[in-house]
Amino acid sequence: MDNVKILLYMLFKGMASTFGLMSEKHFLCSLCEDIFSKPVTTPCGHSFCKVCLRKYWSRAGLDKCPLCGKSFVSKPHLSVNRILADVTEQYRKSRSGIKARAHSLDGLLNEPVQKTDVDKKRMIEERIQKVEKLKQSLKFLKSSCLREVQESRKVFSALLSSVESAHKAVVAAVEEKQREAETRVDRLVRELEKEILELKGGQTKSDFLQDDKTQLTKSFNHLPTEMKDWSKISLETDPCLGYTRKAVMDLFNAVMVEANKLSKAELKMLQKYSAEITLNPRTAHAHLAVSDDRKEVRHTNKQQEVPENPKRFDRVTNVLAKEAFSFGRQYWEVEVGDKTDWDLGVAKQSVNRKGKFTVSPANGFWIVSLRNGNQYTANTLPPTCLALTFKPRKVGVYLDYEEGHVSFFCLDSGAHIHTFTDTFTEKLHPIFSPGRPHGAKNSAPLIITTSCCSI
Repeated sequence: MDNVKILLYMLFKGMASTFGLMSEKHFLCSLCEDIFSKPVTTPCGHSFCKVCLRKYWSRAGLDKCPLCGKSFVSKPHLSVNRILADVTEQYRKSRSGIKARAHSLDGLLNEPVQKTDVDKKRMIEERIQKVEKLKQSLKFLKSSCLREVQESRKVFSALLSSVESAHKAVVAAVEEKQREAETRVDRLVRELEKEILELKGGQTKSDFLQDDKTQLTKSFNHLPTEMKDWSKISLETDPCLGYTRKAVMDLFNAVMVEANKLSKAELKMLQKYSAEITLNPRTAHAHLAVSDDRKEVRHTNKQQEVPENPKRFDRVTNVLAKEAFSFGRQYWEVEVGDKTDWDLGVAKQSVNRKGKFTVSPANGFWIVSLRNGNQYTANTLPPTCLALTFKPRKVGVYLDYEEGHVSFFCLDSGAHIHTFTDTFTEKLHPIFSPGRPHGAKNSAPLIITTSCCSI
């Protein structure tokens, strides 16, 4: 039975490989690296997608073959190669069938097959090595956890000490204010009592029997030469207003300083999760131009002629990365420079790419945006405004798939910008939007850079 399955598999693979080899050599456009769409053939015999060749000539400014470099005296008339187009369509259909049948045969071959002694020995050795590797990894993990606990104890002890000191300072200031008020009131009361005595001084019962004129003259003779105007004397009953708030704000600033220190240390550790990110032109909106090295994207402010496909955004000026992640930790950096508008983050592979839609985690987007040069927003529902003290020229994006975190960092200051927390259930692509040019203010591209932190 095992031999029969293997023969069936080899027979099928042999038939499929004939078409498969042709597909590699004859059915892919060398410009977009995808199956031909409306293929055209140049006078020198090389074939390309019609749209791809037109874009190449427009960008190069020369009418020459992208493969052999042969120049043409006049721009060739590009007519769709009907024969190649028909064969390509047949291949496209057959490939879908081949994949489905290959999946069935692979499932058949995945049934248990008798292993030789050599195979068993090799498998045993692989598993022994895996056990040792897991034990070693666990040892490193424990060491890392211990360092984190020690660091957290040190940081929180310092913060608790700061809290206690701040509280003592507030209490001391309040008590000092109270003592000052008590001293002042005591002094004022003594002054008032003295004036009252002076006003009452020399009066007897017989004075009241004298005629009014004599009594009035005598009363005035007893008045002090200078009397204090007490109408402007008062006591403020809330002398410590704002003391606690100011102390809390001072603590908050101290916490932010400590958080920035931790953020810088975290960024250095994220370097080991650096991922190679390249843009996928097939997903780019028609107004976006992707560089030849797939590392830059800019808004052209005009509609470009691009082949239609279901993966392309047609209303929102986004482009996805070619890479998709469904596990592990990934980190990449993007140079935003002095741009006034941009969007960065991750998106589900299945997000809507046609028509209008709301950018939010509920719709599969975890994105931070800049608008008007200073308005930073996390695209939650409702949006979360982000108060940044430093305008980033370079942004780090960190994805922890299992933990459900997407974090953003300002690489210029090392500060943490924002973290989304969610549960991921499908592949995630890095997503980019350079924003509208707004004349020349925002015409610079977004650039995916090498992961080299400069903090």
